Amino acid sequence: MKLWIIGRNGMLSRALQRKCREKGIDFVATSRKEVDVEDEAALKAQFETLHFSHVINCSGYTAVDLAEEEKERAYALNAEGVALLAKLSALHKKKLIHFSTDYVFDGKEKEYHEEAETAPLSVYGKSKEEGEKLLHKHHPQALLIRTSWLFGKEGNHFVKTMIRLMQEKEEVHVVDDQWGRPTYADDLAEETLTLLDDSGIVHYANHGETTWHGFAEVIKKKLEEKKVAFKCQKIKPISTKTFDAKASRPLSAILKTKRFSPRHWEEGLEEVIDHVTQP
Repeated sequence: MKLWIIGRNGMLSRALQRKCREKGIDFVATSRKEVDVEDEAALKAQFETLHFSHVINCSGYTAVDLAEEEKERAYALNAEGVALLAKLSALHKKKLIHFSTDYVFDGKEKEYHEEAETAPLSVYGKSKEEGEKLLHKHHPQALLIRTSWLFGKEGNHFVKTMIRLMQEKEEVHVVDDQWGRPTYADDLAEETLTLLDDSGIVHYANHGETTWHGFAEVIKKKLEEKKVAFKCQKIKPISTKTFDAKASRPLSAILKTKRFSPRHWEEGLEEVIDHVTQP
């Protein structure tokens, strides 16, 4: 077994690489500069010359608000690139694992199981939905893993943003009417490696439901417990409407993870705060 991990420098990809090293799993990881998922010729060359058994696609367009202006770019990475990977993986009989998001749902049902109907509200969500459809159209045996509110030791994400803002400002404003389940990248990576031969759709998110405001309050509490210096005295709750983001987001897109019994996201948060605040 050898894994080809696409998107070498991303948060989830780096977590996967770390877990593979720990478990002694052979892998190769490539960046977009080395192999662009939009470049059919480059992808074909990789399939013909690199020996691997599984493709794990960690690449994608993730700028939710910017996608409203860069629709073509979002679709190129999240849909068209996925279709190319699916076609080539099926042709060469390689297992393909791809990741999607809770943003493929509209949030009207609060909780969503794997078979729930998708109804994205944003360009980003629609591009990911299209990628899901093309994945299984061209590679019916592929595995799709949906996750939500991802944070980790590397990359840019909500936890790092909040720590920075709390260290810079005395008052921070955070949305309090969007609900979800934060997911620690290391935990998702660990479970992904147990699903290498699965097909279909799987949801994975850490245990515990919260709002972005609730998430921020726990971050502040953990900083206090760990005696990390910061200025923030108050985290003010605001509505999605007040925040006025360019892209619409589901107010409650909680992923049901019936196949797993994951630990609480606060445990992963502890590890991330220890990692990003160490001298």
